[in-house]
Amino acid sequence: MIEYRKAAINDAQCLVQYRKQQLIDEGEVFDKDIDNELFDYFVSSISDSSLSSWLATDGQKIVATSGICFYRLPPTSYNPSGKNAYITNMYTLPEYRRQGIGSQLLQLVISEARLLNYKVIRLHASDEGKSIYSKAGFKDTGGYMTLRV
Repeated sequence: MIEYRKAAINDAQCLVQYRKQQLIDEGEVFDKDIDNELFDYFVSSISDSSLSSWLATDGQKIVATSGICFYRLPPTSYNPSGKNAYITNMYTLPEYRRQGIGSQLLQLVISEARLLNYKVIRLHASDEGKSIYSKAGFKDTGGYMTLRV
């Protein structure tokens, strides 16, 4: 049975592993070890709430991750607060894909952004992931996929 929970600082090492696997799956070749930098990023960003990460678990095993970064840009007419969110770290172990887990994690991060009054959510999608984001209402806006909430 799949359960969902927010990531805590003690999940940082798993977030590092899954982030690296996501990047490898997207074609990145590592010419140096970035584990320490990733670990520091996850610890500090979870601590200061600039990143919120949700996890899917099967028993004690983390099977999928998601993340949403919160930041502010200069205001626009459609987003007077300037508050923006960026979805990242969407990764599901291969044997757990196509079961709706990623869609559920996506809804959790979108709901969190709405609760915090973020009006614009952006992301970069892999070719494999584009359909999940389109189904959730994201539109391709020239390099980004964007959802206005």
